[in-house]
Amino acid sequence: MNRLLSAIFVTLFFLVSGCDGPSPVVPGDGVAKIGFIGPGDGSNLTQGQDTLKGVLSVKAILPMLNNGDRIEVIAEESGDDPAATRRAMQKLVQEDAVSVLLLGLDSERLLQVSQFAESLQTPAIALIATHPDIVSGSAYMNQLCFDDDTQGVVAATFVRDELLIKRAAVIADPGEPHSKYLQVAFEKKFSDTGGVLTGSHAVTEVDEVLLRNLQAQETELLYLPVSAQPVLQVQSILDEIDWSPEIMAGDGLLASVIGRFQEQAGNVEGIYATDLFSDRGDFVRHRPLGRAAETSFEDLFDSEESTFTNLGVEGYAIAVHAMNQCLPGTDRQCINRAIRSIENFEGTMAKISIDSSGRAARPVYVNTIENGLLDSVVKVY
Repeated sequence: MNRLLSAIFVTLFFLVSGCDGPSPVVPGDGVAKIGFIGPGDGSNLTQGQDTLKGVLSVKAILPMLNNGDRIEVIAEESGDDPAATRRAMQKLVQEDAVSVLLLGLDSERLLQVSQFAESLQTPAIALIATHPDIVSGSAYMNQLCFDDDTQGVVAATFVRDELLIKRAAVIADPGEPHSKYLQVAFEKKFSDTGGVLTGSHAVTEVDEVLLRNLQAQETELLYLPVSAQPVLQVQSILDEIDWSPEIMAGDGLLASVIGRFQEQAGNVEGIYATDLFSDRGDFVRHRPLGRAAETSFEDLFDSEESTFTNLGVEGYAIAVHAMNQCLPGTDRQCINRAIRSIENFEGTMAKISIDSSGRAARPVYVNTIENGLLDSVVKVY
């Protein structure tokens, strides 16, 4: 461990453990287990790989609980259908006896298995899923991200108040819960604040004719709460017809583009995007957890950090923090209460609180994508 990382680790230990002063941890014989589930292939591979890399990066510097028990991370692939995800969850809880589940699943896939996850009566942290229904009525599911209602409202408010956009159109994926919710939240706020919607369309309708029609209606901005591929498709058609409206997209766009379409990363330059983090700008402040995890990541992996990586870091750190309140870290009910009592936890860039319903409160960053980085414009609390 290099000198910089050692210095950061001392500070990080106190933040995660909640200790007021030095308390050396002596390695013991016990083992505490944390389970991880994420996609191992398919279109969401980047989400699974990057979140797990984040988990492993911070595990390398926080390998034990305060009582000296070694932490073991057991990772399972979510598979390509809900049944496979349920089997993975069941194995981790019933066979491996993990104390906490870290779920690197998007909203659509997590909603498909949320009731089964609830039946396991094990605290779970949704690392990347943002749909409000993820935690609605749940006793054990906890959200690490801000939810889609918050994100959609912030996007619409920024478009109206900061960009002074009067006329906008929305292109969403009605078959994807995350996209649909963002569409509804954005459209309501945009209209309520005096904006004019020139169109509201499904991504399957996108072609040159549709975009030319929106151009003819003097549309100033396109809101695209969709995955990376449709955003790139829209941008390609816009280039063909030589039209350059402003574009606002949702969280994780740049991470997904770099993960799946590296050669097309230049095509999202200049796009506005809401996110949980920024790479640079006036609102960027890397906290001890973020600095330590970044150094560890660079030591372990030959790749770039992303939004998903940072969420993996934060999810693991919060799980360890909660387990340290419930030593020896195996009482699932106690750990769940500890997660739902987190206030102002030092994340990688900002403070995070999780309330008794499992909902997270944290800032929303509005960024522009510049030179392959998230360049902060505003930070909304």
